[in-house]
Amino acid sequence: MSIVGQLAASFGAPGLLVGFMIWAKQVDRADRRTEVGDRLDHDKARLEADKSMASSLAALTAVIQQLGR
Repeated sequence: MSIVGQLAASFGAPGLLVGFMIWAKQVDRADRRTEVGDRLDHDKARLEADKSMASSLAALTAVIQQLGR
């Protein structure tokens, strides 16, 4: 017997409602976990890009300072 059938047989309509609410909460948590993981990946990529830009800016600064001498 499926979980839906067990809930309906044991608890009736209120059991189905509670079961649905629990299921919806779990789906929401899974979506949130995926969203947080995507955000972390984006932040890591942004950090690497910022490091690269800072390195390039430092090199450009050094070159510009050498031009004045």
